[in-house]
Amino acid sequence: MFKRTLLFIMGLSLICFVYYGRYQPVSLDLVKPSTKEVEVKGEVKNPGIVTLKWEGTAEDAIEEAGGLTNNADIQSISLIEQLSPDTVLIIPSVQDAKDLVSINSASLDELDTLPGVGPSIAQRIIDYRKEQPFRSLEDLKDVKGIGDKTFEKLKEQICL
Repeated sequence: MFKRTLLFIMGLSLICFVYYGRYQPVSLDLVKPSTKEVEVKGEVKNPGIVTLKWEGTAEDAIEEAGGLTNNADIQSISLIEQLSPDTVLIIPSVQDAKDLVSINSASLDELDTLPGVGPSIAQRIIDYRKEQPFRSLEDLKDVKGIGDKTFEKLKEQICL
C-alpha cells in the first residue's frame, strides 16, 4: 500500500512538473475587441452597416459608407466623436434653402416673387413680422390678403 501511494504521488508530481508554467490564467476584462459595427443611414453613398476599428469616429464611419452625398448636412455632427458599438449614425439632408423664401427675413423684392404676393401684400408681411416674428408657416394666414388658397400656393416655397 505504501508503494502504491508513493507511486501515485510521484506520478502526480511528474504531471505537475511537466505542465507547470504552460497554463496562465487570462483576465477577460483585459481583452478588448479590435473592431465594432456601426449603422450609417441618410445622406451617404452606401448606407448600411460598416465595420470600424475600435477607436473609429463618425468621420471613419462616413468614409466606410462611401462618403457623403451632395445633399448631406454635417453641421450638427461631430466628426471626431468616437462611436459606440451598435450606434446608428444618421446623416441629415440639407433643405434646399436657396429656393425657399424666409418669411421672417426676406426683403420686399424677395417676397414679391412668391405666387399670389404682390408689393402690397409683401409690405403687410414685413409690417406683421416687425410686431412679432412668424412662429409657424400657418401664422402667414394672419396677414390680411393671405387666405387658405394663397397659403396653399406658398407653403412649399417659404420657410421661417
